[in-house]
Amino acid sequence: MKAQRKIKMHKKLTPLCLITALFLIISSSLLPNGWATDKPSITIHNLINLTGVYASISVPYEKGGKDFLSWIAEQGGLDINLDGKGDVEVKYLWAETGNDPAQFMAAYKRFRMGRARFSLIEMISYPKPRISILEMWPSPTLNIKAVLEIDNVVGFGISLNDFQLYPPSWNFADNGIYSEMAAGAIEYFVDQLWSKRGKDVKPKVALITWENAFGRVSGQLIKKHAAATGKYEVIVEQFFADMPSDREVSEFLSDFEKRGVDIIWSNSTIQTSATIMKTLHKLGLSNKMFLLGNPSAPPDLLLEIVGPSIAEGYISPQSVFVPAAEPDEPGVKFAKRLNEKYRKDPKFPNIHYMNGIRMKAMMLESVRRALVGMMKRDNIDLAKACKWINGKEIREFGAQTLAGYSAYDMTTKLQSAPSGKDDRRLTDHHRLIGIKDGKVTVLSPWYKAPRLIP
Repeated sequence: MKAQRKIKMHKKLTPLCLITALFLIISSSLLPNGWATDKPSITIHNLINLTGVYASISVPYEKGGKDFLSWIAEQGGLDINLDGKGDVEVKYLWAETGNDPAQFMAAYKRFRMGRARFSLIEMISYPKPRISILEMWPSPTLNIKAVLEIDNVVGFGISLNDFQLYPPSWNFADNGIYSEMAAGAIEYFVDQLWSKRGKDVKPKVALITWENAFGRVSGQLIKKHAAATGKYEVIVEQFFADMPSDREVSEFLSDFEKRGVDIIWSNSTIQTSATIMKTLHKLGLSNKMFLLGNPSAPPDLLLEIVGPSIAEGYISPQSVFVPAAEPDEPGVKFAKRLNEKYRKDPKFPNIHYMNGIRMKAMMLESVRRALVGMMKRDNIDLAKACKWINGKEIREFGAQTLAGYSAYDMTTKLQSAPSGKDDRRLTDHHRLIGIKDGKVTVLSPWYKAPRLIP
């Protein structure tokens, strides 16, 4: 009887053992980024919107960042002591947010619980990585900075709404602050490029804002800058909740013409800038009103979308070197090598691909400096530093010390931000990039944007 029971028990256990073994094989093969390693590791978490209206921005940006991480992995990981050898494995987890604050927070909570998605394999197959550094694209209506402070997480965004950066804040803006980018671009354009400069004429400016994505704070600060400098006058603001139709754009441009608007600042995405440029061309206003778009709408992408005749005259402030206009810059050459090695996509590198590399480089440099600082302060080894690192260490030892860091020559060493413990800018120098004679052209030297928030 005992032998029969053993046989029956063996028959019951055999399928279970096979299932368990199969699961372990599958789960080990699905370990993200080759996580099975003896090296200490750190994890970058990313909440990104790769769909809808953001896709034209976020997809090349994400590809540049991922190619850079692939290159770091090939070097053996993050080089902590700068001896040319990788010391720390970099893990990467991301989740889609769908341009929805609720989905953003749900994904963040899943990160906090130790998984990117609700996947049994992911939950069991690798240890829970604590969030310490978060890349993100949050809504302006979402007070994520309060959450990050509670959770001891430092956040990095390519461009963040001004509200997210008011100190005290655990967020850092890689590409600058919306209001300051706008004020700096408008001021330089008026002083150096406007056809009526020096004629004792104050240009009239219209502000167009996609409110759901960029909020209303920027417009208020731009108007304060206009009043303080006396160089231009904001006479109208146009807000919209969704992407405006061709008809809506035509209506407000006709209104702008009646009001005598000289300059339009678009605080929106590339789709809005493309629609405005098409409509200006259609209405014969291309030489009467000048469109300046925020960095989310780069000239190289606009040229690709609408063509040279319609894109002519468009301008946008950017804080990276520009592949279409500066092929011999060291950072551009580095980006080209990454694309050729990992992607071979003829569209890259472009401005947003460069931005993606810069973001990951700045995040990893912040982590590197934080680990070095922790080891010196606490007299601990690298493994313990990687285990204990948190947002506070990354912020104080890392991100706040990045002034002058060029991120593998993606940007200029002139960058003088952050400039203090409460400064959340990682960029304060920009250049105006535009379409001139049908080509992407650098229209200005590097200039320092005005400081409009603490």
